[in-house]
Amino acid sequence: VEAVLVPVGGGGLISGIATAVKGLLPNVTVVGVEPAGGADAQESLKEGRLVTWDHIDTIADGLRTSRLGELNFVTIRELVDDIVTVSDGEILRTVQILATHGKLIAEPSGAVATAAVLFGHSGLRHKRAVSVISGGNIEPARLTACLRSSPLVAESAAAR
Repeated sequence: VEAVLVPVGGGGLISGIATAVKGLLPNVTVVGVEPAGGADAQESLKEGRLVTWDHIDTIADGLRTSRLGELNFVTIRELVDDIVTVSDGEILRTVQILATHGKLIAEPSGAVATAAVLFGHSGLRHKRAVSVISGGNIEPARLTACLRSSPLVAESAAAR
């Protein structure tokens, strides 16, 4: 493994994973992934201080946090190499791909790390990467809608 991608909300999951990964394999790249409509962690990492977002707009409801936890931010600054974002359309398309090709049911929040890999946002091209898929708590109606009409399905069909 050369890289690990992890969903980011309040920062607890990535803090724990980054601590374990960097403790065992310090040269492995750890990348956080969050929805573009709630990129407070990415902004906090770039600014070097905790940033609070007043408005979060994303389908990834498990990642709708307005800011990182203070202790988590300390760990993220020390151990996380980058934080990238993905769009809601990319998240929904990834939920669809995971279900139809991987036979995995993932909620939108749990699919963000894989979305970053699939849509080229990770900056890790040609690296052996692990993406954490965390959570399968998706309403059946939402999953059905996603499987039928992901926003990117129409775009990819039009491109053919």
